[in-house]
Amino acid sequence: MPIYEFKCNACNHVFEELVPLNTSGEAQKCPKCGHVGARRLVSAFAAHGLENGHIAVGWKLTGKDKAASESKSESSGEKATKSA
Repeated sequence: MPIYEFKCNACNHVFEELVPLNTSGEAQKCPKCGHVGARRLVSAFAAHGLENGHIAVGWKLTGKDKAASESKSESSGEKATKSA
């Protein structure tokens, strides 16, 4: 079940609820004022697994892999400064 953001139609309070997929919010009760009826908001999604702007697919660089990666990034950085 996803977490959706809702906005109360009565008091405009924004709240989150863990609800079944594609719930519209008409039956949601506002935790602040108790009014039944809310509007589902469009939310930004969370991107998990990003490391330094790159997608990590369940593994981390260690040992030789990390050293090789660092040397590659340093050499590409040197090329960029020489060409500038």
